[in-house]
Amino acid sequence: MGSISPAAAQSHDDVGLQALYQQLDEAIAQSPQYVAEREQQIKEARQALLTERDLEKRFQMAEQLFALYKPFRNDSAFHYAELCISLADSIHRPDLVGFYRSRLARQFSNTDMFTESLEQLRMVNKSVLDNKQLTAYYEAWMHVCGQIANYSQREQVRQTYFAMQDLYRDSVLAVAEEGSEEYLHLKMDVLCARQQFQEALRVSDSWLNKVEKGTQKEAYAAFYRFVVYDRLSNASQVRYWLGRSALDDIQCGVMDQASILMLAERLSQDGDLDRAYRYITFGKECNQAFCPTLRNYQVNMVLNVIDKNYQDTQADSRQVIIIGTIVIALLLIALLILALRLKRKSRPS
Repeated sequence: MGSISPAAAQSHDDVGLQALYQQLDEAIAQSPQYVAEREQQIKEARQALLTERDLEKRFQMAEQLFALYKPFRNDSAFHYAELCISLADSIHRPDLVGFYRSRLARQFSNTDMFTESLEQLRMVNKSVLDNKQLTAYYEAWMHVCGQIANYSQREQVRQTYFAMQDLYRDSVLAVAEEGSEEYLHLKMDVLCARQQFQEALRVSDSWLNKVEKGTQKEAYAAFYRFVVYDRLSNASQVRYWLGRSALDDIQCGVMDQASILMLAERLSQDGDLDRAYRYITFGKECNQAFCPTLRNYQVNMVLNVIDKNYQDTQADSRQVIIIGTIVIALLLIALLILALRLKRKSRPS
């Protein structure tokens, strides 16, 4: 994908958005090729793991496989995170055991498996973790607490877990490397909560300028720029940055899709129902390949687009029926008039 600097992308008219949607359509058509490239990387890494006997090198290869599967196949990501835990234990690295329990917990909560996530986190000995590992540990706690709060029907539970989420967010910011992905997206969240949107965009500029183009890291940075513009209710920027994020994800062979679902939902609100339906169908198929059961937020977006499409179809059908009824009535009136005229002509003078 051709890179566009944040400064050059401040204004996106309809022509620019249509060009981006065309890129997305082309990427979707080429998606099997991008998926095949990731599968080839996985095949090579798995083969290397099978032939390696040194435990430390096997651990490194299991790490690589976890990273490849993490956005691609959820059950396989679970498997290789668990293999990392086992191998880390074998080489007597309790810090790496804790690190991969944290990463496994995060993978669990990402797919609405909150009990399993909490179980892993409660097994971590955080006293042996370095700052990078603590960042993963606190971030996993922050995520699962936020998810439990969002989906609980009990107000007291919601308040308790939102408060815990806030505490763990502070913990992440305290230990994360300044300028890291974890630090930057939370920094932007805090700035948006304080309505310091220009400062959030400044942080976003810095983030986008340092990530490698056409990568998952760029997709993530673009997604958080969308978050700022969503708070600002800037419709064209929202659609642009969701599109940029989705494009990077597709070209990286990512199956854990979020941006394209959110873009589809907004396109359905715009009345661009054909494109919205294509994008939601593609995104749903990707996510079901990643994890057979759609997550709560995904179900809602899919249903919203399908419902909007159905309502529009029903409205079109009603309009066709009304027009058809009017045409038939006019034809009947015309036939009646014609019959009366013929009857008059046929009378003897």
